[in-house]
Parts: sequence; structure tokens; C-alpha cells
Amino acid sequence: MNEVKKKLVLITGTSRGIGAYLAKHYLLKGYIVIGCSRSISVIDEIDYFHIQSDISEELEILKVFSFIRKQFGYIDVLINNAAINPAIMSAALLPYESIQKAYKVNVFATMLFCREAVKLMSRKKFGRIINIGSMASKHEVPGEGLYTSTKAAVIAYTRVLAKEVYKQGITANVVAPSAIETELSKQINVNALKEVLLRNAIHKMGEFSDVSNVIDLLINEESSSITGQVIFLGGV
Repeated sequence: MNEVKKKLVLITGTSRGIGAYLAKHYLLKGYIVIGCSRSISVIDEIDYFHIQSDISEELEILKVFSFIRKQFGYIDVLINNAAINPAIMSAALLPYESIQKAYKVNVFATMLFCREAVKLMSRKKFGRIINIGSMASKHEVPGEGLYTSTKAAVIAYTRVLAKEVYKQGITANVVAPSAIETELSKQINVNALKEVLLRNAIHKMGEFSDVSNVIDLLINEESSSITGQVIFLGGV
């Protein structure tokens, strides 16, 4: 009799915020969870495996997938959550170093994780890719040009990817939360954040569970027809 393998989800940026929440959420759902971040993780569960890595470097990302291939040989779900916002300022003042940092983590790493995940997912003709977007790509807030442009790039990339991998049983979607209280959102001016939230149908801050509820739907085997979509939460 063939042993039924637990589903495996790879989540980036699991040391805190949305990533840490999602790691715990899918552990409770019975998944094997592979997490990665630059810092250590406080999650101590039998089915959680943490890889401390700098995902702005390709070799570090390849090490993550080397571990997965050797230990498990498969992956069911990829959630690209890790993101940084190194500079909130006028476009005319953006340092090149900040631009480079943001694109390496927010865009290049997302593309590389997708590239490697697709190789593994294709083996079993099933996979679910979730890239985390942002309401910033809709609201186009002054001073947020760098971060906003990275999230817009993720959206465009995901929509193309979805068309490339569907025949392999893989879907790719973007979940774009409204503002949620994380280390990243705390960098934003409080009054500016309130003003942006007033543009949404829902004016209050979002919850972590808003994100997991939508991801749960998208990663279902029955959700094979939902791909190439960008789901904005909070009535953005």
C-alpha cells in the first residue's frame, strides 16, 4: 500500500508577521512546512523545518530547494511572502542601493522561488503558487514608488507564469492584503496609512486570517480553474 504523503508548503519570510502566522496556520492543518528567513525562527514543531538564508542571493535560494529535494522530493504549495521596503521617499531621492535591495528580495527572489518550485511541482502534475501582493499597487501612494513598483512587477510576472504552467497542473495567483499590523506596515506614517485605508471599502486594518482564508481556497485541489488572478482584500 502506498503511503499517503503529507502536503508540503514552502513559505518565505516566516520569522515574523504574515509568514510566521501562515507557517503556524498550515502546521495546524497538518502540512509539512518549510520556512526560510534571514533570522532564526521561534516555531518549534515536529513538521516545521526552518532554513536561515538570505534570499536576495540565488545560491541561498538554491540551497533551500536542495534541502527540499534531499529530504522530501516534492512540494505542493509555494507562498512567496518575504518582502522589504527599504526606502519610503520621493522617487527623485531613491538611492540605487535601496532600489537594488528591494528588487532582489521582492521581485528576483519571487521569480527564482517560482522557477525552482515549478520544477518540483511538474513531477506530480500539481502545484499551487501564491505570491503576496499589496494594496500599494492600487493606491499608488507618493513616497512608496519603490515598494509599489516591486509589487506591480510581481503581479505582472504571476499572470504570465499562470499561463505558462497551467498545463502542468499548477496554478499561480496573487493575494494582496489591505494593511495588516506588521513590522513592514509600522514603517508607514500613521496618518498617511489612515488616509489610504479610507480609500478602501473596509476602512480598518486587515487581519492575518483574511489572508489565510483566501489562500486556503486557492490551494484546494478543487480550485484548479482559479489562476492568474489578483485578489485584493479589504475592498481595495
